[in-house]
Formats: sequence, C-alpha cells, structure tokens
Amino acid sequence: MESSNHASKYMEWEPIYNWETCRTNRREFGEFIAHFLTADSRVINLDGVYGSGKTEFIRRLYIELAKRDHPVVYIDIWESDFSTNPLAVICSELLQQIEFILKEKIPNGEIKHENKATETFNKLKAKLGTCLHYATLVSLVGADNSISTEISSVNAAISAIPNLITESKSKKYVETIQKNHVEAVQAMKEIKEYITYISELIEVIYELNIPIVILIDELDRCRPTYAIETLEVIKHFFETKGCTFLVATNTDVLEHSVQAVYGSTFDAKHYLRRFFDRKVNLPQVSTVDYLKAKQLDFSKYTNNGINLHPISSPDTIIEVFAALFEANNIELRGVEQILNRFFTSLDYALGIKENSNTVINTVVLIVGLIEQYFDKLELSERKNNNPLGTNIKINTSQLSNTIDAMFNCVMTTESKTRYRGRGSHQEHAYAQQMLTIESYNFDKIEILGFSQDRITVFTEIIRQHNDPNCNFWLWENYQRVIELSGHIQ
Repeated sequence: MESSNHASKYMEWEPIYNWETCRTNRREFGEFIAHFLTADSRVINLDGVYGSGKTEFIRRLYIELAKRDHPVVYIDIWESDFSTNPLAVICSELLQQIEFILKEKIPNGEIKHENKATETFNKLKAKLGTCLHYATLVSLVGADNSISTEISSVNAAISAIPNLITESKSKKYVETIQKNHVEAVQAMKEIKEYITYISELIEVIYELNIPIVILIDELDRCRPTYAIETLEVIKHFFETKGCTFLVATNTDVLEHSVQAVYGSTFDAKHYLRRFFDRKVNLPQVSTVDYLKAKQLDFSKYTNNGINLHPISSPDTIIEVFAALFEANNIELRGVEQILNRFFTSLDYALGIKENSNTVINTVVLIVGLIEQYFDKLELSERKNNNPLGTNIKINTSQLSNTIDAMFNCVMTTESKTRYRGRGSHQEHAYAQQMLTIESYNFDKIEILGFSQDRITVFTEIIRQHNDPNCNFWLWENYQRVIELSGHIQ
C-alpha cells in the first residue's frame, strides 16, 4: 500500500526524513511515540528546548505514521502567525488531507460507503464554514478599531451626540454576531461528530488506521495570543474520537507566552494542563554520538595543504568539540550553526591559500566561534598584549589545560629562554620573539585526546611556526575569520 496515497508530503519528505538519516539516534523513541499516539485519541505535548531537533523528529514521525497507514497532517503553525484565525489554518490543512485521501486512494469498500464519506466530508466543510464565518465576524469587530469603539461606548456616544447611523451600524454588528453564535455552538458539536464519523469511514473504505494524527510544529514561536487561540481551537473543535494531536513546543517558553497575556503571576503550568492529556519529553542527544553520526570529514582540507592542530584523528577533534558543546549546554541547532561557521572558515582558508601550507588550530577556532555564539567580550579584546583566557564553560581541568595551551600556540611573546621539549631549552642574551608556548616548559601539559607523545604535538606546531614556507595562523587571523563567519546565521 502506497503511503504517498494518504500522506501528501510523503514523497517529498521520505528521502530526507527517515530514521536511517537521523543523526540523533531517536528511531526507537520515535517508533514508541508513534504507537503511543495512535493507541487512543488525545492531545499530546511534545516538550523540547529550542534547537533540540523537534522539527526533524516530528517530520520523521510523519513518515513513520504514514508507513503505519495512518492519515497524518503536518502544520507549521508559525507560518500562519500573521493570521488572526488559527481555526481557518487547522481546518484548511485537515480538509485538504481528507480530500487528498478521498481523491488519491483507491477505495476497498462498497460504493455506498464512499458516497457516504464524500457526503460527510461536505457536511464537515459546511459546519466548519459556519464556525469560520462566526469567527470572522468576531475578528472583524476586534480588529476594526472604529467599530469596536462604537460597540463598547455606544451608550455614551448616543447620550452625548445622538447619532442613529452609529447606533444602527453598531447594533447591526452585535445582532449579526448574536444570531450566528447559536449556529456556531451547534456547528462545533456537529464538527466533532463528523470528524469521528469520517475517520471511521476512512478506516472502512480505504483500510487506513485511525485516529487521524495532526502534528503541530513551532507553536512556541507564535505570538502569545495566537498560540493560546490555537490551543483553544484544538480543545473546542478537534478534541474528539478519531483525531489525535501532537503539539511540539518549548513548554517553558509557551508558559511565558501565556503569562505575557494573563500576567506574570498567572499559573501558566496549570492552565496548559487543561489543553494537554499528556506531556512527552524529547530525549537529550549525546553530542559525541551526534557528531560521529555526522561523519565530519577533514580530509578535504588536510589533503589540500591545510594542516590542522592538534589532531591525531577525526575522533580527537570530535572529543574536544563534544566536550565544549556539552559543557556550554549548546543544543543541536546551535551546534549546527557553530559547525557551519567552522567549516566555512576552513573553506575560506582553503580558497585563499597560496603555494604554502596553512596551519590552523582547530581548538582555537572552535573556542573562538563558541565565544562569538555567546557574544563574549574576550573574542575582540584578546591581544598579544592582553592575552585573556576564555569565559566559556569548561568542565574538566584537562580540557582547560588543552585550551590554554592551544591559545599559547597562536600568540607570541618575548623571552630569553626558549623551550624545545623533552627537557631541552636554550638561553639567549636578550629577549626574543617566539610563540608563547615556547617560553615555558610544556613537557607535562596534558592535551585532551592525546594519551601519548603529546610533546610531539607542541614541537611540530613550533616547527611549522618557524617554517617560512608555512602560512601559520596567529590569533589575529582567527579573529578576522570568526568576525567574517559571524554574518552567517
């Protein structure tokens, strides 16, 4: 059975959003949630912080549900944030999906059932139209300042300056809304019945599984009032048998949105419980596993004259990067942004490289990019004459030593003593310019990811700095490229 016949986005999304391409190792969790969602009709809140991969997860969930023969709808509700009527948005998407099924799938049941489905679908559209008509009238009054002012202060206006035209105009709007309100309330009840009935018909005629699953994404990015109105629409119109909602949010942010409307002392957490039957927390992802799954490829650079330090293997870089990302609680979206700038910087170095080799310290570059991500002042204030340490979070002394040592490998100082490693050093009659790392004994410095022969790492860096055929990046080179990459969002 073709999933594309009952999931309109399947053909577009399946090659991209499948579990084989998932770098967050959430397949098992996704399959479990797909079962949980379809076991009953309910409204579920999927809670995850910004950048944790909610959108990619629920798009993969869309594919999983389609493969399980469930009608499934995906709505990026933020795309309609400019609207004043979330009911229209959800109605449109739901009706389009049901219509898609009725047109695309070959019926397996009796023709009378198919005709009944079409008839019920048309009734559903009519009842939704009634509610939309009522909502439009209310929205019109609320949005038109001149009309709403007339209604709210009509008695005062008439007392001060009798104006039958104003009274008539205001009265017309009020009476129209009152007249339609009764129809709208009845329509709301019938909508739930039609949704349940049509879902059962879809199951009988097309041998699809119910409930219909509607995935709502990006609710927490919407205007506070629009986010609340969306939840109200789900509660009053669609919370019914045969229809399940999964609403993806950063729930803490959504609670702040509620308080922005009702006041800072309002119990937003308790308020949101009335809309959701259950809350599901999106699992945290191992940053190391995520980076390994990305299969970061440095060979493009190392094979073309870019010498990366300190590096013994890609796993070494990944270990350092993961430690920094995790220590600073950088979510996946932030990780992607920083990595994008990192590789763009290496691409730039490769593009401007001349005949000589270019020497780049990966630790210094990634730390600088993280400082940029958090708008740290030391990024711009660090100089040879002001060698500031970093203020980003570092969770181990070994990582701290690694960062300090790597910065000393890209800054210079003057010293009479030049250390060469393994107990060797040279005394000069007067101070000479050298890498800061050369000005003290670096034999016992531990570098994260290097359990053996770490002294060779430093001696190789020093050799390349002194090699006139190497374009050795010092701190000002990193500052410049980091500033340039900062324009990339």
